[in-house]
Amino acid sequence: MTARRLPTGGKIDRSKPLSFQWDGKTYQGFEGDTLASALMANGQRVLGRSFKYHRPRGIMSAGVEESGAIVSVGQGARLEPNVKATTQPLFEGLTATGQNAWPNVRFDAGSISGAFGRFFSAGFYYKTFMGIPPFEWGRGTGLWMKYEAIIRRAAGMGTASRKADPDAYDHMHAFCDLLVVGSGPAGLQAALTAAQAGKNVVLVEQDSALGGDFLNDVETSELIEKVTALDIRILTRTTAFGLYDGGTAGLVARVTDHLSAPQSWQPRQRFWTLRANATVVATGALERSVAFDGNDRPGVMTANAARTYLNRYGILAGENIVIATTNDSAYPVAAELAAAGAKVTIADARKSPPSSPIEVVTHTDGVWVPHIHVDCDLFLVSGGWSPVVNLASHRNVVPVWDAELACFLPRQSDEALFCAGAAAGVWGREACLASGEAAAQLAMGQPASPPQAGGW
Repeated sequence: MTARRLPTGGKIDRSKPLSFQWDGKTYQGFEGDTLASALMANGQRVLGRSFKYHRPRGIMSAGVEESGAIVSVGQGARLEPNVKATTQPLFEGLTATGQNAWPNVRFDAGSISGAFGRFFSAGFYYKTFMGIPPFEWGRGTGLWMKYEAIIRRAAGMGTASRKADPDAYDHMHAFCDLLVVGSGPAGLQAALTAAQAGKNVVLVEQDSALGGDFLNDVETSELIEKVTALDIRILTRTTAFGLYDGGTAGLVARVTDHLSAPQSWQPRQRFWTLRANATVVATGALERSVAFDGNDRPGVMTANAARTYLNRYGILAGENIVIATTNDSAYPVAAELAAAGAKVTIADARKSPPSSPIEVVTHTDGVWVPHIHVDCDLFLVSGGWSPVVNLASHRNVVPVWDAELACFLPRQSDEALFCAGAAAGVWGREACLASGEAAAQLAMGQPASPPQAGGW
C-alpha cells in the first residue's frame, strides 16, 4: 500500500493540525481524521497482528466492521485495548500502540509461529498438553496448568489496565415519537419526514458526523443541513446496541472519547434508555470481502473504504490499484480513484460487466482469464453488500435469504419497527431516500409503498 494525503479534498479541517503518538513516535493528522486515516496518511501499513499466527494486519475497512487495525489507546488507568482505529477520532495528544506483538507490530517475534502453522491445527495445545494416556492424566493436567498462561499470552489480544477506572458515567431516560437509527440518506429522510409532520424525533448516529454514505461524497448534502435546522434531538457518537420490548432502545453515547482535555464534570460515556412509539432502522449495509489466500494482509481493503479515505479524509490509498468485484458498486469507486490520479484495473467476476472507461478483466466459465498479471500496491475487494439487520433481529425479525441479491433481508415486523434504505436491501441513492420517507410514513400510521429491494 502506497497511501498519501492529497494536497486538497476531504472533509478534514487542514487548518487544525493534531499531533499524536503511535508506538512511541509522534505523527501529525488533522481535525476530522480517525486514528486509521491519520496512520494511513503517515505511511503506516502494519497496525495489528492476527490472533494466533501473528500475521501482519493493516487497515481493511473504514468503519465498525474493521478486523485488522485493532489497537490499544490511552495510558495508565485510561488504557483501553481492542479499539478499532477506524472508529477512534483523532485528537491532540492521543496515544496509541499496537498489541499482541513483541517488540512491536512491525517486527513481531511471535510471527515465527506462522512457519509452523501446518502443525498447529485447531486446539493443538489442548491435545498436546491434556491428551496424555489416562494413567498419567494428573501429570497432563499439571502440564496444561503450567503452560496455559504462556499459550494464552501468545494468542491473546490487548491488555486492559488493572487500575481503577477514573472516569464517571451517566444514565439518562428519554421518550420520543420516532427513533431513527442511522443518519445515511434513508435515515435523514425518515427523520426529516417525521419532524416536518410535527413528531418528536430522535436521530442516533454512531459516527462523529451525520451523513452515512453522504460523507463519502465530494460535496456535502443539503439534506444534512435541513435535518440539523429542525427541532430534532441528534445523538452523534452514539451506538444503539439493543432494541427491547415496548419500543425501548439501549444507547451508549461516547461523550469525551474524542477530547484531549475533557472537563472534570463531563462523563466519559452516557447510557440512554430511550422509549419510542416507533423505530426506523436505517443502519445501512456492510461491503463483503472476498475469500482468497492472504485476504487479511496489509494492502487488501474493501472498495468502498478506499472511497471513504479519498473523499472524506483526502487520502489516496494506493497508486496502482486492482479492484476485484462481483457487483456494480465498485465501478463508481474505480472512476473516482482514477480521477484522483491512481491507475485502476477492475477484475469483475461476472461474464458481462457494465461498460467502463476503466480497464476491466472479466471472468469466464468459473475460471479467471489466465496469463494476466497486474502489479498493484493496493487490492480492493467488493463481494457484495450485507444489510445490517442486527437491531431488527433483536425483535425477532428473522432475516430471510434473498438469492437474487445474495444477502439476508429483514422481514416485516409485527411491531412498530421499520427498516429503510440499505438495511432493507434497497440500493441506490434515490431509492434509499424514497425508502426512508416511506418508513417514516408507515411509522406515523400513514399509507406508503416502500421501493423494492435491489437495483442500483
